[in-house]
Amino acid sequence: MNRQVGQSTTILYVVFTLASEYYGVDIRDTYRVLQMDSLIGVPGAPPVLKGAIDLRGTLVPVVDLSRRLSLQTTKPTIESRILVVNIVEQQIGLIVDSVTGVLPVTISSVEPVTAPTTRNNYLWGIANLGIRQVLLLDFDKVFSVFNGRVPAVLASEGTPPAKSVQAPTKMVK
Repeated sequence: MNRQVGQSTTILYVVFTLASEYYGVDIRDTYRVLQMDSLIGVPGAPPVLKGAIDLRGTLVPVVDLSRRLSLQTTKPTIESRILVVNIVEQQIGLIVDSVTGVLPVTISSVEPVTAPTTRNNYLWGIANLGIRQVLLLDFDKVFSVFNGRVPAVLASEGTPPAKSVQAPTKMVK
């Protein structure tokens, strides 16, 4: 996505939480927000790949975004969601702690990420929206470890899936 800090363009961002921080992804990259239902296990998958979901007959890989960003992981709660995004002509599910809504972000309100740190390695900017700071993800950086592609879901190639993992139905305190 071509973004330049300082532009007056307003873009809608889907805002979600991970490890008590707010993150945003361009709504144009977002396909759907789903509740945490059954995940199909993927034998031999890297630890960041938590499984797959069946989305209208297509298996979509699901990534633990907290783990991928080296954040403190939390147990799924009733607020946890799978955010399905489009990345390099592929749909990928991202496990997030909660989705808080959609916010308009004026590109002129975004500060560029200047100092590379573990946290900032995956960001293209930080939107300061008054009382809230939203960290804006750069999917090219987030998924560079996969060379732009999340590994194919083995279950779609005839490998029997591992047992399904059911998300909790009650809030975890």
